[in-house]
Amino acid sequence: MRRHLAFTFASLLALTAAALAADRDGFEDEFNVAKESFASTGRNDYFILEPGYQLVLEGKDHGKPAKLVITVTNDTKKVDGVDTRVVEEFESVDGKPVEVSRNYFAIDKETRDVYYFGEEVDEYKNGKIVAHGGAWESGKNGARYGLMMPGEIRIGRKHYQEIAPKVAMDRAEIISDSETVSTPAGEFKNCLKTRETTPLEPEESEHKFYAKGVGLIVDAGLKLVKHGKNIEPRASAQKQPSAQPKKGGKVHTPDDADVIVPVAVARDALDFVGADPLADELWYQAINDPALSIDDRKDLIEDLNTNGFPNPRNLSADDVPLIVSRLQLIEQLAPDAMDQVNADAFAEAYKDLTNMISRVAGN
Repeated sequence: MRRHLAFTFASLLALTAAALAADRDGFEDEFNVAKESFASTGRNDYFILEPGYQLVLEGKDHGKPAKLVITVTNDTKKVDGVDTRVVEEFESVDGKPVEVSRNYFAIDKETRDVYYFGEEVDEYKNGKIVAHGGAWESGKNGARYGLMMPGEIRIGRKHYQEIAPKVAMDRAEIISDSETVSTPAGEFKNCLKTRETTPLEPEESEHKFYAKGVGLIVDAGLKLVKHGKNIEPRASAQKQPSAQPKKGGKVHTPDDADVIVPVAVARDALDFVGADPLADELWYQAINDPALSIDDRKDLIEDLNTNGFPNPRNLSADDVPLIVSRLQLIEQLAPDAMDQVNADAFAEAYKDLTNMISRVAGN
């Protein structure tokens, strides 16, 4: 009996605090969580913050095919004194990138509330970055972290997700937790429905749906098609580099970015892997394309020990930075190799590059 009374009193205090922290429209906008209570990995019923977890949603945007890939990365970033998890979102329309964002989240270890600490944003037009609209970080320019997804659902709760004045002020209201939603990935029951608005655009609003144990399943015109661990190439690797000449330290891009990367183009990129981020991305997309033959994927990885070096048989100290860069790249990618073929090729390339370092040291 005393435990029940204590819980009721604690809940009342929490509700009172939330009410005091709410803005004039009833949206909570202050969340005072001790920094030591945050973790960069965890989950609640509707939000999974575990490295490797992905959601893929597809639909239409103004009649054109649209796709959203959400990836919980292995990366973390300290924001406002808190170690946050980087969640990457890659949005494309008609096969071309329109926005890539790196979002920063942390979870309260006790309540399982997931908080949003900011984002980096790259907006694309015709394959090139043209703006960074909506970027913000908690602790900078008056911005504060918001509540992305509560650990305990309360119908009617209203809270800010982003608190960056004049930049990003998204907020959510919990409408229902009993929705049935059909998606290409299946039918989900007892789904959470939210209504999102922002005072920066008071006439705009949209509904989102979340399934227990899955996460976001409907976002505007997009619906979930698949979810799980490492089911899609890392979103950042899908960014298409702009057209550039083959030689002179740059790579050229296929004319049609909607098709798989041709082997010849991937091999052009291979010359600059480890020295040019655009080449890294194009090469990564090729080696993780299941439509590419096993032999081609294997060669693209194992030839890291030859392509790009002026004279692989007669190495010099000038070659060391590229060797080290490629070793670091393999260390980053090998743990998440697409299959055993890629894993074995990474191991072989790593061994060869390590031997190359020894050869230079012995000269």
